[in-house]
Amino acid sequence: MKKRNLFINTRVYTQSDGQVFDSMAVNKNRIVAVGNNLQYEQEFKGYAKVDLEGKSIVPGLVDAHTHFFYYAMSLSQVSLVDTVSIDDCLQRVETHAIKLGKNEWVLGEGFAPDRFRKREWPNREQLDRVTGGRPAFLFSKDEHSAWVNSKALELGGITKKSKDPGGGRIERAADGQPSGILREKPAYMPIFKLIPPTDEKKQSEAYAQALKIAYSRGVTGVHSFDDSLASFEHYVKLAERERVGLRVNYYFPASRLAELKKEQIYYGTGTDFFRIAGIKIFGDGALGSQTAYCFNKYIGSKDNYGIEVSSVAEMTRQVKAGLRLGLPSAIHAIGDRAVDNVLQAFEQTSRPDFGARHRIEHLQLIRRKDIKRLKALGVTASMQPSQCPSDIPLLRAYWGKRSSNAFCFRTLKESGVPLAFGSDVPIEPLDPLAGIIAAVRRARPHSRDIFYPEQRLTALEGLHGFTAGAAYAVGQEDCRGHLLPDYPADFVILSGDIGAASMKKLSELRVLATVLDGQIVFADKESGL
Repeated sequence: MKKRNLFINTRVYTQSDGQVFDSMAVNKNRIVAVGNNLQYEQEFKGYAKVDLEGKSIVPGLVDAHTHFFYYAMSLSQVSLVDTVSIDDCLQRVETHAIKLGKNEWVLGEGFAPDRFRKREWPNREQLDRVTGGRPAFLFSKDEHSAWVNSKALELGGITKKSKDPGGGRIERAADGQPSGILREKPAYMPIFKLIPPTDEKKQSEAYAQALKIAYSRGVTGVHSFDDSLASFEHYVKLAERERVGLRVNYYFPASRLAELKKEQIYYGTGTDFFRIAGIKIFGDGALGSQTAYCFNKYIGSKDNYGIEVSSVAEMTRQVKAGLRLGLPSAIHAIGDRAVDNVLQAFEQTSRPDFGARHRIEHLQLIRRKDIKRLKALGVTASMQPSQCPSDIPLLRAYWGKRSSNAFCFRTLKESGVPLAFGSDVPIEPLDPLAGIIAAVRRARPHSRDIFYPEQRLTALEGLHGFTAGAAYAVGQEDCRGHLLPDYPADFVILSGDIGAASMKKLSELRVLATVLDGQIVFADKESGL
């Protein structure tokens, strides 16, 4: 691109009051005008004309819930995504492990017993057989359970005598020994904290690879919920060199509040590319691990209602402590009882100032009567549309008829609850277009089995969640998420008209180019750039 460019013959979806125009002018890294037939105005006579031949332009896509740093590091680990059995997992782990040094940890993620041909959870002895004496730590697909081997249990000091920690559970074999499955962070943290950090060179290589993938999917920004010290230090170093590569809004784990107070880190601290946005609190677990905290027990269980990771009192204390630093809270809540707990905590505290906003992350199941409470509190529903089709079999198996209250996008939107959309990568792929399609279809690929079709959104409503909605969630609606004069030149060129695309055409839409801060970071040959 030239320094001054005029995009014409296009559909510019500004994401502001439904305004759509046919041209947009960009000067260096800022949008200077949007309108119709700008090519005939004298002001833009010297601009380079870029004829997009009917392709659409949308704001840079922002994934409002990621573990981006962890995702980058996981690219070099063993992937157990789409495995169909324990044996399938073990084969992949063994192939990966033999390439490692004798004392290297075997790391990976993605196994999902609920998606196996036969639903069964693995154990430590199975993992022992393929890891060659190395310690092993493998996350489940939802990252709320960990599968570890005997060496890892030994290093973490987890034995038959170990008690279940508050907010976590150590699964056990018939003889009372740890089985190798650890539920929730309090249970797996004694081992997870022992995993050596990735060296700086490998970190940089992995991060660069993740950026390349993000750009190809039209992603120009993320909300990061990475909770490791390594992730924060990595972003700080990149920010100091002005090489973050995405617009990152960062949420600290609530466990670091004392440290934030000491370092005087407040809401909005940072730069245009790395900014402190709030704190993250866990209210419960996840559906796949059957640890999401619910009012009713899981179908097929004797007395499993999930796990209350944090009580109302604990969350209230943390929310208040965050507010003293101006930091809003983003609270993970998947089950309906966890959502009720979060609402109680917010009801006992004040709203944040300076445009900051509280959020509930995931919000997969909510009682209809609690939606009014959510709206009254002004809390953003930060949801992941791609998890809806992915979880359909689990929703029906574990929650049954209650699933009518799951992923209720349309009801939330029409109730006036702000929506921000993300992927929870690496839980689901970093792919906003796939998220938009999921919000529109609410069905698995190539399936006509639509999950509560009355809750579907339009493509433009889905797009809003990944643009203006994501900006609103972090209090940046006045400077991000729209294509308007004086906004940063963060935009994406799509292969067709997203606002007029049929379902078939919507699924065929591709990212042709991604522009971040006026710079082309990805371009397909068809983009014309």
